Amino acid sequence: MKILYLNYSADILQKMRIEDVARGIQARGHQVIVEHMHPRIASIIRDAEKKKKDAYVSTKPGFSSKLPDNRWLLVTVGEIKRFLGNLYYLTKEFTLIRKHKPDFILTRLMPMWSIFLSSFILRQKMVLDTDGPLREMFSYEVINIPRFYLKLEKFFIRKSKAISVISTKMKEFYASFGGDPNRIFISPNGINGNEFKPDLDASEVKDKYDLHDKTIIGFMGNLAPWHGLPGLLNQFPTLAAKYSDLVLLLVGFQLDWGNLPTSINKELLRFKDRVICTGRIPFQSMPYHLKAIDIFILPYPHMDFFYFSPVKLFESMGVGCADVAAGIGQISEVIEDGKDGLLFPAGDYETMRRKIEVLIRNPGMRRELGEAAAEKIHNHYLWKQTTKGMIDAYYYAYGEAKE
Repeated sequence: MKILYLNYSADILQKMRIEDVARGIQARGHQVIVEHMHPRIASIIRDAEKKKKDAYVSTKPGFSSKLPDNRWLLVTVGEIKRFLGNLYYLTKEFTLIRKHKPDFILTRLMPMWSIFLSSFILRQKMVLDTDGPLREMFSYEVINIPRFYLKLEKFFIRKSKAISVISTKMKEFYASFGGDPNRIFISPNGINGNEFKPDLDASEVKDKYDLHDKTIIGFMGNLAPWHGLPGLLNQFPTLAAKYSDLVLLLVGFQLDWGNLPTSINKELLRFKDRVICTGRIPFQSMPYHLKAIDIFILPYPHMDFFYFSPVKLFESMGVGCADVAAGIGQISEVIEDGKDGLLFPAGDYETMRRKIEVLIRNPGMRRELGEAAAEKIHNHYLWKQTTKGMIDAYYYAYGEAKE
């Protein structure tokens, strides 16, 4: 089967995810053609081909919901550009669909209408691949998305014949829009098993940061409010004071020590020399940084709508980390507490600290949890396995015989 994946996102991490999805579907025996529609991503690809530059892990600062005084002017200009962009995409979609003649189109839901119109006109079958509802995707942007896009999203979801979502919460959310809930299939994120594997040698990373003979707890992300990093940073001084060999490794992120957010206790400054911030790193070195970590932390706060499918959950478990994670959403579906990781109530950072202490004192338990975690991920959460829902969504909606 030939599948055309049209990506409209300008986010480099989305580009990477979509290419992983494509490789996973190809491993299932299908042909996948990925077209990055946004000019920014197309430009990055052209530059990378010319300069052979590495892709880097994003280190965006936390988002702000404060709106500028000229919000409506910016929104108006943005909407004009978006409308013109749809016209540009419409002509490009016609060209690509006629050129490739796919069995169906796979596309991520974005605030656009061109792909729905071109698919309707050309009678093209389509499956939506969604990893976040528009209300959440834009809730932390400086320029909030106009409300009519939320109505447009509901219309497209309700009318779509086939949808792939990343989590149970996402399925429940979109099912509430109406239409047949059985057409919504869950395809969680996953890993490339050849990159994130438990037998990696992290000696080079440990040499670089002088991590030998240390107990290393780690985090990957940034100060975006949904990551919960302040909860971990505020507990670290208590842990560091008690365990002299303890080090905190913040992967892909750099703290501004002279301008710490008010949510972070300044007591952390006493242990600044035991907090290692890697800053931006090449993506291909990410597995080795994770492998260097003994205890990986996912300190998510409590959220009523935790729809995420955290890639770092699968990547850290895939290399054999012992994870201490907030027991919320898909995390509590993947980790079996006490068997392949430890869970704590989301936002309860004192309990999180106690769970971390259990693993600091028990290297054998860390090893057992990490081995069980890697086995689970490599058995169930490789991209080849997690993309099954996308193909099943197509079969269900269009009445084809299953694989």
